[in-house]
Amino acid sequence: MNYMEEQMLLINAKIYDEDFILRPYDVRVKDGKFSEIAIRGTLTAEPNETVLDLSGKILAPGLIDQHTHGALSRDTMDADSESIEIISRHLAAHGITSFLPTTMTMGNEHINAVFDNQPETTSGAEVLGYHMEGPFINVEKKGAQNPEYVRGGTMEEMNEFLSKANVLLIDIAPEVNNNQEFIKELSDKVICQVGHCMATYEDTLEAMKNGARGLCHGFNAMPGIHHRNPGPLMASLELGNYTEIIADGLHINPAVVYAAYKMFGPERMILISDALKTTGNPDGEYMFGGQPIVVTDGVARVKATGDIAGGSSNVWQEVRNCVSWGIPQADALRMGSLTPATYLGVADRKGSISLGKDADFVITDSELEIYDVYLKGRRFE
Repeated sequence: MNYMEEQMLLINAKIYDEDFILRPYDVRVKDGKFSEIAIRGTLTAEPNETVLDLSGKILAPGLIDQHTHGALSRDTMDADSESIEIISRHLAAHGITSFLPTTMTMGNEHINAVFDNQPETTSGAEVLGYHMEGPFINVEKKGAQNPEYVRGGTMEEMNEFLSKANVLLIDIAPEVNNNQEFIKELSDKVICQVGHCMATYEDTLEAMKNGARGLCHGFNAMPGIHHRNPGPLMASLELGNYTEIIADGLHINPAVVYAAYKMFGPERMILISDALKTTGNPDGEYMFGGQPIVVTDGVARVKATGDIAGGSSNVWQEVRNCVSWGIPQADALRMGSLTPATYLGVADRKGSISLGKDADFVITDSELEIYDVYLKGRRFE
């Protein structure tokens, strides 16, 4: 069925409301927004309005992936709008309705080319802005980043990037290359995250007092938690800041994902995929960030070092993983929707089923099987 009308009424649904409580509500969508939300049975159809009976299915908010590189052999660093379009459609098919295409540690010319060739719009998940993973990191924790291009940051080059694109998020190692001062200068323009670093607890506290607000893929490419060296995670926790988490079951043991959830809570833990261009592709050898990576049994590793190169899952699957590991469904969904929306400063229009927000939603069930995905009130096909 095709529900493409400008206005529709969804009835007999169970809806995760703005507080992520599952309630028996009806919802009206008009001009791409949630225009009315009311107790089941209290809204009546208007003339020429499409009525969709969900027969008890669940209406969940569309998810946001703030850290994803690509899929289906396409990568943000391809620097062409067609790649972003293909990635956006792959994400939408999996319940992700907004995302930040994520760049790699490369030369300024290459990064600028990405921003120069961004699409005006996409037919899949909406591009909210860009996430820069590097190049201002620590080579000791480069992961799959190309060490040739690792360097300290300057406001001169950042201002050039910002003149071309809406860079919402950037990952920085605070302990090297005068990056503490860089964070202090940049943090009023871009959300700064501590990541790909050897930062101590003290380094991270200083970075966050300088304006950093969270951690890039917590536990990965950074010191872990030690009882005498608490590390970045404990600093972020202490200050009430955020952490990204890759909940694919590979990057972090499920028991540690659950522990992070108990520590940070659903309001401060953000699910990300860190998905590579190999996502959705067969095993084999690929190029990523200018380096060869090898995918075996779905796991991507840097060929030269054996380091995990990134993810091959998606945030919807990670929500399902979290539920299977004991995290309540409502909290798992929040960590993939409203929490990143709040962090990125777009919660006024994204992240929950609330009046006036974009009608980005997923029709699902208690097992989180996807039946349909809607982008601003239009069914994704």
